[in-house]
Amino acid sequence: MKKRYVTIEEAENSLSEVRESLKKIMKLSENISVLQSVEISYDNEYDELFTETKTNHEFHRMSSELHRELHKLIKIGCIVRDINVGLVDFFSRFEGRDIFLCWEMGEESISHWHEVSEGYETRKPIFEIYNEEQ
Repeated sequence: MKKRYVTIEEAENSLSEVRESLKKIMKLSENISVLQSVEISYDNEYDELFTETKTNHEFHRMSSELHRELHKLIKIGCIVRDINVGLVDFFSRFEGRDIFLCWEMGEESISHWHEVSEGYETRKPIFEIYNEEQ
């Protein structure tokens, strides 16, 4: 799939959908972790087989749903960087080069960006781009 570049406005307009997908992804990830951590002892072989089959089915169902949500976000033009905090980057262009518009769950809007070769620690205020473009 070809990467999708978005403008600041397009990224902002997609935030409600991104928020909803991230909430689902975060919950699914949490549920998958819990499911994987549970240890059950069985009284007989049938209970063990039945429970393991049901647990495996649930694990695969949640994993598939999680991947569908991730794919939805990729189509929007963003990459999930951290499921636990809800951190995403959107591919964008600035002065002829690729950059990332950076957003995380809890932020009202996209307020930071960073170079593709850099990360969260080097985020810069988005007004630097707006000031350059005007």
